[in-house]
Amino acid sequence: MKVSLQTVRKYVGFDLPPVDELVHRINEQLGGVEEVIDIAKKYEGIRIVRVVECEPLEGSDHLHVTKIDDGGATPDIERDQDGLVQVVCGAPNVHAGMFTVWLAPGVTVPETFDKEPFVLSAKPLRGVVSNGMLASPKELDFGDAHEGILEIDPNEWKPSAVAIAPGVLFSEVYGLDDIVIDIENKMFTHRPDCFGQLGVAREIAGIFGHQFTSPDWYTTMPVFDVADGLHLEVSNEIPTSVPRFMAVAMRDVTVKPSPVWLQAELVRLGAKPINNIVDVTNYVMLLTAQPMHAYDYDKVGGYLGVRLANEGEQIALLNGKTAVLNSADIVITDGKRPIGIGGVMGGSDTEVSDDTKNIILECANFDMYTLRRTSMRHGLFTDAVTRFTKGQSPLQNDRVLQFAMQTIVNISGGQQASAVVDDFSHPSSQSETDVFDVAFVNERLGAEFDVDGVCELLQNVEFETSRVENTKMVVKSPFWRTDIDILEDVVEEVGRLYGFDKLRHDLPRRSIKPAKYDDRRQLKQSIRDVLSRAGANEALTYSFVHKNLLEKAEQDTDDVYELSNALSPDLQFLRSTVLPSLLDKIHANVKSGFTHFGLFEIGKGHSVFAGRDEQGVPVEQTYLSFVL
Repeated sequence: MKVSLQTVRKYVGFDLPPVDELVHRINEQLGGVEEVIDIAKKYEGIRIVRVVECEPLEGSDHLHVTKIDDGGATPDIERDQDGLVQVVCGAPNVHAGMFTVWLAPGVTVPETFDKEPFVLSAKPLRGVVSNGMLASPKELDFGDAHEGILEIDPNEWKPSAVAIAPGVLFSEVYGLDDIVIDIENKMFTHRPDCFGQLGVAREIAGIFGHQFTSPDWYTTMPVFDVADGLHLEVSNEIPTSVPRFMAVAMRDVTVKPSPVWLQAELVRLGAKPINNIVDVTNYVMLLTAQPMHAYDYDKVGGYLGVRLANEGEQIALLNGKTAVLNSADIVITDGKRPIGIGGVMGGSDTEVSDDTKNIILECANFDMYTLRRTSMRHGLFTDAVTRFTKGQSPLQNDRVLQFAMQTIVNISGGQQASAVVDDFSHPSSQSETDVFDVAFVNERLGAEFDVDGVCELLQNVEFETSRVENTKMVVKSPFWRTDIDILEDVVEEVGRLYGFDKLRHDLPRRSIKPAKYDDRRQLKQSIRDVLSRAGANEALTYSFVHKNLLEKAEQDTDDVYELSNALSPDLQFLRSTVLPSLLDKIHANVKSGFTHFGLFEIGKGHSVFAGRDEQGVPVEQTYLSFVL
């Protein structure tokens, strides 16, 4: 999980400590840092320039000789009498008056930075000296677009206060003077919220003892506009596997390259820009950990459904491969055919392209176990799968969808063209604890917290807490925390935010008074002693057995439980008594030539007719079996 410190600073509201200290605290209290990446080095020396002159190069059908203004910021470079620098450019979109990006002699092309670094120089092209190059998005490692150079709108929004002017550093304007911390994904297996920048920023604030406040758009329940213009029908045939399925149609979007700020944001977080619509869905996912997908409305036909696949159905995917589907796979359909594997990857037939005018935005929540099996079955391991298989909260879908819609309106000119359809089959609420005493926390952590101390630690990461009495409280977890289930989860949260390394190393006080003998255990030991003195040997065998063994022991297989997730094909059934396992060992000894011996075992059996307990677990019975 790549975490941008620029983004974290934007949301935490306090100055972060030096990187070394930050990494140390993250390792201690949040997760394992695998790598610290200095993005600024990749874009070192790259400047924004204005093309002042642009003339065709004599003898060439595509090259132009340009004169650029870098504000005189680059030292040791050849200039004309007006202080302009000459660069030869073959891009079809180069023209006088535009702002673009210049890679001067001595600068490394970012696209090659992590491979075989290519350092530019001043060299002649068709007899005309070119001082470096004007860069395309591909050369800036901003995706695969290389048909033209990157054009910068000086009036567009940008993340910094640095004005767009000739000679300013590209990295300072667009936040590429950044440090990215790569945290091991496995550290966040139980924390789906930490697969987004917001979640990690919240945790960093918490471990440094600062109150974090999520953006209003994320914490406020949205009210969607009523709109029309495009017909949209949505169906959900599998609500147990897809607890929440939301969609909305938007019309009159203009598909084009994203604003440079959005492209830079994606690049910092390890994603590649594609187009403004797809980039918004990826940006929202990287920010909130909620995957989304956009479809071309006119290719879908105004219907979006979710169901289980028909056995053998096929779909052409965005990665260029064709998947043959299983009846356990969740698919998104247009009513006639699959157009996406739900929560995994969209289909190529309905992808957003340069010709797209209308779109459908989908924001859903999928069963994590079903998606994990689908991902393994088809070998598809996408960013969406990584997040959905951690158990995303369905309570954030509406907020995320509204934010994505507004962002698309801002950068594409589109507008909402249907009602927002929200199929929410199993609405859940935030988890709230029973009233508990702070002593419950202190006993388990070996600490001496008071109620106010516990409340402050939890409130810093946006838990709702309230004091009930002097030493008692109630805690309500945020809607994005799907991992808080029992009171011990709250204790763990308090310990982690405080710092387990800060807890005292005192051993808990325990009575040294001898424990009372367990009568049942004593009985078992007496049986073992008697039989052992008589010359018998005790056996210890698995409670799991093969069906053939039960049949050989003349036991009814209808009286035993069959396992759906057996350790191996030989261990598929829970035995009803110990005797079959013991007879199996007798048989092996007789075959080896031993004819006079005794074997016994005290073990567990599980019979269907013995029933189940209050939790639905098969009743366990203890047996003594002896064979001579």
